[in-house]
Amino acid sequence: MDQFLQIFQTLKSKFIFSENVEISIETTPWNITIENINWWKKLGINRISMWLQTLNEKSLIEIWRDSKWDIISALDLVKSIWFPNFSIDFIIWLPYVVSWEIIKNIDFLLNKYDYIKHISVYMLEEYYDVPEIKESKFDNIVYPNDWSNLWLKEEFFSDEYIEIKKYLEKNGFNRYEISNYSKSWFECKHNIWYWNHKETLAFWLWAHGFLNNIRFLNSESFLDYYAKKNITKEELNTDDLFLENIMFSLRTYWIDKVFLEKLDIKKINYFIENNLLLEKNDKIILTDSGVIFMDYILWEII
Repeated sequence: MDQFLQIFQTLKSKFIFSENVEISIETTPWNITIENINWWKKLGINRISMWLQTLNEKSLIEIWRDSKWDIISALDLVKSIWFPNFSIDFIIWLPYVVSWEIIKNIDFLLNKYDYIKHISVYMLEEYYDVPEIKESKFDNIVYPNDWSNLWLKEEFFSDEYIEIKKYLEKNGFNRYEISNYSKSWFECKHNIWYWNHKETLAFWLWAHGFLNNIRFLNSESFLDYYAKKNITKEELNTDDLFLENIMFSLRTYWIDKVFLEKLDIKKINYFIENNLLLEKNDKIILTDSGVIFMDYILWEII
C-alpha cells in the first residue's frame, strides 16, 4: 500500500483532481480485505471492479481463478462495509459452464448483494490467433483443445447473451456498451472516456495509452519499460480515427446516418434485412441478434 500512496502523491502533485473524479481499482476476490478497502478509501478510490467470471467451481479451477468461496466471502465483506460503486464481471463461454448458468449466477448475486451497480458480461473468443512475429508472451496464448467439448455450444451462444441482456435491463441495468451494463449514473467513466477517443496516460507494465493520436502499449518487461520501450506504437491518421469512431459508435449506441456515405450502403441494407442492424430515427443500431456478429459486420460495411 505504500507504493499506492506514493503513486497518488505523485499524481496529485502533477494533476488537479476534480471533485467528482472517479478512481477505479480492478482486483481479485482474494485481495478484497478490510485493510485493503480502508486503504483504498483513504486514497480516494471510489469504484471497485472485481474479477469474478463465473460461480462454477470446476470452471474457476480450470481457468486458474479464485474459488467460489473466495468470491462469496469477498462480496459478504463488501456488504458489511458498504461500498456504493461496485462492479463485477462475467465471461460467457467458459469451460464447464452450462446453458443459463450465468443468468442464474447473476440473479443469485443481485438478490443477495444490492450494492452491485455495474455488471460486465464479456464473450470469450474461441481462440487467439498466434502471429508470426511474437512481440509478447501473450501472443502465445491458445486455449486447451479439450475446451471445445467443455463450453456452451455455439448455436446457443446468441440466445444466452440476449436472455442475460433482457434480465439485466428488467432489473434496472442499462446497456451502454455491448458488454457493459449499469444502474443509472454508474457507467464506468474510464470506459466511456476510452470509447470517445479521449487522451489517456498509461503507467506500468502492459498498460495501454492514447496521446496525440498515438496509441501505445507499454512493454511487459520491467527493464524495457524503464528504458521507455513500447511493445506497439501506432499513430492514427484521419481514416484510422474515422474507422475507430464507427467501431466504437456501433459498440455503444449507434452510427449516425451522416456517416453512411463513407460506408457500404448495400451491405448495411443487407444486414438490416437480416435483422442484424436496425434503422431508427436516422440512426443505425446493432440488434441483439447482431451482437455476436459485430466484428464481421464492421469488416463488411467499412
